[in-house]
Amino acid sequence: MNIKKILINTIIAVIIGISIVNIVGIFYAKQDPITALKTFPLKSFGILFLLLALDYSIQAFRTIIVLRSMGYRISFLQALENFFFVVFFSFVTPMSIGGQPFQIYHFTKIGVSSHDATNISITRMFESVLIVSIISVIMFKKVFRLLKGNIGLSVIVLGFIVTLTISVAGFIAFVNKKFLFSIFKFISKLTKSEKLQEKEKKALEWLDKMSASTKTLFFKNYWALFLDMAIGVLGSLIPSYMLKYSIEAVSNIKMPLMVIWGTINLLNTIVFYIPTPGSSGGIEGFYQLVLSHFYEPKAAMTGIFVFRLVTYYFIVFLGLFLIWRFARFKEEVESVEREQSLDDNK
Repeated sequence: MNIKKILINTIIAVIIGISIVNIVGIFYAKQDPITALKTFPLKSFGILFLLLALDYSIQAFRTIIVLRSMGYRISFLQALENFFFVVFFSFVTPMSIGGQPFQIYHFTKIGVSSHDATNISITRMFESVLIVSIISVIMFKKVFRLLKGNIGLSVIVLGFIVTLTISVAGFIAFVNKKFLFSIFKFISKLTKSEKLQEKEKKALEWLDKMSASTKTLFFKNYWALFLDMAIGVLGSLIPSYMLKYSIEAVSNIKMPLMVIWGTINLLNTIVFYIPTPGSSGGIEGFYQLVLSHFYEPKAAMTGIFVFRLVTYYFIVFLGLFLIWRFARFKEEVESVEREQSLDDNK
């Protein structure tokens, strides 16, 4: 990607998101987004931003724990920068696919080897899916009872099954060294180019190092993964509480946090498959579809819109002001690719 594409994706995300909010306002809530913002208490914005800062701080602390278990010491600001830009690049790429590649790059820039960086990034990605799955399983029965007969329940069940199936298959492939090797060897047999075969040989050597890194993290430093996951489960309460707080700031109905926690985690198993930058539009739509079953449609629309302003649009616009860091990233990647190309031609 380049800066122009990021800007285009951001514009697309904003247009889609605001359009869905307006559609929801017309057909469900009978109010427009501007009116919704006017009804939202000003002091509640401050509380939401404080909760957002707490959430990002906890995520940065989790990153420090895992990296230190592998022998890497980074500062809190480096960990915070890493998480912020991972979220930003996830928000400006379709289906949130840009986060992990940038995280791997950022790790290597602060001194983490590429195989350790890849191992840690992908492992924690699967770990995040596992956290969502665990919460979904625990809360499924309660959410099922509350949403029985609601169309949102069918969406949730489908998303949960698809996510769980893909995640289990992907994780088995990731930790199965023989399976990964067989893919590379199969490609090697089909390839006749000596240059490509040499690259494949280096890839196999790198894959061997990553496999060793995975074993170290899973069998020697498993305590770090368990601690990371435990904090991740507790930390996942914060976004759910933020959404609950946003809606209930303009609603007379109060719902148990555990219900919202379970519902949002179940919804997240499907909304991130929506092929828009950061799943924009899909989150606003699906959240409204389901949460209107718990709250008044107008309150749900207002709360969801404010929640997305704080947790999504604010991060995107803040990231655009820091986009020069991505320009450096692009130049460095292109420089490495040129050097590798020159080495291969020698």
